[in-house]
Amino acid sequence: MAIINGTFYSHVLEQEVMLDLYLPNDDYKTKIDAPVGVVYFLHGMGSSQKRFREFTAANRYAMDNHLAMVYISAPMSFYSDMKYGLKYYTYITEELPQFLKSVYNLDFPREKTFLAGLSMGGYGTLKIGLNHPEMFGAIAPFSAPTNMKQMSESMKGQPRESLSAFINVYGEDLDFQDTDDPWYLIKKVSELPADQQPRIRLMCGKQDELAQIYKQNVIFNDYAKNLPLA
Repeated sequence: MAIINGTFYSHVLEQEVMLDLYLPNDDYKTKIDAPVGVVYFLHGMGSSQKRFREFTAANRYAMDNHLAMVYISAPMSFYSDMKYGLKYYTYITEELPQFLKSVYNLDFPREKTFLAGLSMGGYGTLKIGLNHPEMFGAIAPFSAPTNMKQMSESMKGQPRESLSAFINVYGEDLDFQDTDDPWYLIKKVSELPADQQPRIRLMCGKQDELAQIYKQNVIFNDYAKNLPLA
């Protein structure tokens, strides 16, 4: 296998950013087989692009299926263009795919381009994947907050220091837009022709009680099941 840890300068973020890549190649073959698809992975809050790569079998599964893995760093951003911070949403949806295409030749049709993420990254997977169904053939949010509007309402009135991460992303009033809302986005995607919808694999453990994430996922899943999704 080939694991590449590096940095490059992002003009969108106006700074160097960390990026980890896994490229499948069999250690026992003399011929290098090119990957047949790519998975972008989004980490959780307080974590980094290294956590999922180092503590799961993701790369082994990627090797078995001849997929490239792109582990993205976007700390405390909710994968958004932050109100008081960096434009991670634009970076991920516009600049990064072009960089990977030009430098690593990671350029695949929608049907072979996938997005997954854990916790905050699960939310980012829903937000980015459902806002850009033309980019991804399938998305997999793990333990994703699915009702950010409800969470923001429940947090209002708390001390400002406990809300700093959310304020940096959404502003003082925690102003969520429709394009931030998985409920709005999945309804919008369900109105597309079936062949233009990404396949969705929503997963959450029953023990995930932080902010009632499991309950959020159950309610969201029940809602999604009643939509005309592929």
